[in-house]
Amino acid sequence: MRVAMAGASLILLAACGGPEQPEGPSVPEVAGEVPAAFGGAAVKIPATVADTLTIMCGKPFAQDATAGTLAEIFGAENVVPETIDGAEGEQYNITAIYPNDRSRRIEVTFLNEEERTVLTSVKIRGEVSEWTGPGGINLGDGVATVEKLNKKPFTISGFGWDYGGYVTDWQGGALNAIAPGCKTTVRFNIPPDVQMADAIQGEAPHASTELAIRNASAYVEEIMISWKQEHEY
Repeated sequence: MRVAMAGASLILLAACGGPEQPEGPSVPEVAGEVPAAFGGAAVKIPATVADTLTIMCGKPFAQDATAGTLAEIFGAENVVPETIDGAEGEQYNITAIYPNDRSRRIEVTFLNEEERTVLTSVKIRGEVSEWTGPGGINLGDGVATVEKLNKKPFTISGFGWDYGGYVTDWQGGALNAIAPGCKTTVRFNIPPDVQMADAIQGEAPHASTELAIRNASAYVEEIMISWKQEHEY
């Protein structure tokens, strides 16, 4: 009798599909991994970069970064060597990350250009970027905004020449030293529809508080971090 009841119980369980199983995860649980469309490879962006999109003085842009380590993070197809034009007719060898995406493009330089090892600088430039610079600086920020982030006025080189518009002295403000051995460089530009005063043209430095600088509607056009080369890798 007991055997018959046990058999009946097994048949009933089979008909009902057996004991209910706990549901598994329905989405990827790996931090920073974005599911690929149509079965392609997942985008390899670490959670810290994916969440903040900040150019930082540290990984993945630490001084010991290489083209290889960046390719592991951003995908080899998105880490491409290029030659670009610089000031005074010079040309520079860089590595572009997301080279064809204006909103995410980053320009990286290496101490060893052929091997692309020992990262020396990371730059964003243009009118807009999804990336934010150290201390919260964004492309398009005005002088007053950068003063607030720096927590004090700073000095800018005059405009209208190859090296015009660069911050030459943060005056000991918050942007002066984001991290040991790492420097923040910012360049301003003036909108083409704004008449630039003669007083702020040329190589002479100017305080960010000067009325002529404020009236020129200067905005951040480039943000760069660069490492002092004190170590060998």
